[in-house]
Amino acid sequence: MPKTPAIPNERKSVSRTTMNGARAFVAENKGKIDQYIALDGGYEGFTYAGIGINWYRHHFIGPGGHTRSQTPPYSASLPLARAIDRIYQLRVPSKPSSNLNIGMLGGSEVVNAKASDAWFTVDLRSTSNEVIADLERQIQIILNEEAARVGMKVRTDIIGASPAAVIPGHRESYLVRISEAVHRVMGFDPPIGNAGSNNSSAALREGISSISTGAGPCDGAHSLAENCEIEPLYKGIKKIMLLEVALAGME
Repeated sequence: MPKTPAIPNERKSVSRTTMNGARAFVAENKGKIDQYIALDGGYEGFTYAGIGINWYRHHFIGPGGHTRSQTPPYSASLPLARAIDRIYQLRVPSKPSSNLNIGMLGGSEVVNAKASDAWFTVDLRSTSNEVIADLERQIQIILNEEAARVGMKVRTDIIGASPAAVIPGHRESYLVRISEAVHRVMGFDPPIGNAGSNNSSAALREGISSISTGAGPCDGAHSLAENCEIEPLYKGIKKIMLLEVALAGME
């Protein structure tokens, strides 16, 4: 049998931010869906809106060369380093909830080469599309200035773009109020947030009332220390079942 090809991490990540599967499901069943519940993180509470997520790969393009070459004088890693330092000095608001992260970098493939293409990724997140747009604008100014400073060019690849998913007044919707009541009946004092990052956003963008919650307490997401507690899953599953029964109007 032929082997299944490995999927690069970036391809998996793009699928998560664009939510292709959930978007296709919502598009095919939009007229049949009254409420949408995404099972993700959130044992004690839930989210009722989705944070916007934009991912970019920014390149500085130069002529490259050998370490000892006199021309060009710089590796493309120099404007990259300067740009990263300036980007991390940008003001990223906490209200509305917003985040900025530079997680990946690349350049030459050998030690004795001046990079002709030095790149880094940016992960911009906010519950406000306007904040994302403003940070994107400020970053582009920095990139252009640092490239011009050394006579290089800039190229930006958009890895994924997922706008914030917000329904006005959704905090007081039937689904959110029922969800809060169910959590309290189960003994939780639920944290209720508006910065979910999961399939719930696909429904919210189509105007479908949606929340995301989970069945077990987990910690250390996306780290080597990521873990979930097993015993509380029983209570978490009961919570999910009670929520389904309540929304169905059963007694």
